[in-house]
Amino acid sequence: MNSPSMRRRDVRIGAWRTRLAGLLLSVVIGFAPIGAVAGDLSAQQQLVEKAKLTFDRFLADRTTKAWYRKEARKVTAVYIVPQFRRGAFIVGAAGGSGVLLARDSVKGGCSLPAFYRMSIASIGAQAGADSSEVVLLVLTQAGLERFHGTGTFRLGLDAGMTVGSLSDGGVDGVDVISFAWSKGVFAGMSFDGVGITAAPGDNHAYYGKAVEPDQIFKGAVTNAQADELRAAVSQMIR
Repeated sequence: MNSPSMRRRDVRIGAWRTRLAGLLLSVVIGFAPIGAVAGDLSAQQQLVEKAKLTFDRFLADRTTKAWYRKEARKVTAVYIVPQFRRGAFIVGAAGGSGVLLARDSVKGGCSLPAFYRMSIASIGAQAGADSSEVVLLVLTQAGLERFHGTGTFRLGLDAGMTVGSLSDGGVDGVDVISFAWSKGVFAGMSFDGVGITAAPGDNHAYYGKAVEPDQIFKGAVTNAQADELRAAVSQMIR
């Protein structure tokens, strides 16, 4: 049986690990290309341009090309994170900034990008760090609606949000399918538990006014600097 002093020690260790997880996660998110100042327009444009390069790589990958040529009609939206960083030393953390473009069912092609951030922290025996380029394909309207809000939702954990990958052997009944560029190919990576949060300051900076994600998807704002990214995504979403 644990003594009172041992229990107090365990509580202190637990509190220390929680604080360390929060600190490490904030550092990882801080490395993302989005600027700390919402008005730094060049930072948002830099993310858009990097997202375009990531998606170009995605379109050219042999594995993904074979899949999306058959299944592109199912894709409702595309979320691109040019740099998803993971670091670990006892406490693990991961994060990155990205943009989501939704299918325009009226005009064809896709919408302008809305800005979001991905993040997760965990505690356990871990070591090392890496960085991946991530593409999430949203396959259902219900999955897209989770991106409409301004709060945080967790992939694979929140009700109505299931995540799969090609390595799972199929994507039937899945809301989101995940891909991560690592070691020269796009492959499956588990994103269960990863939180996605809208970035209203970045949307405001990029479009010059406060705007909700669903308003961006409906064409309430414009920014011609996103045309190249939209053209790249529209190659798949027609």
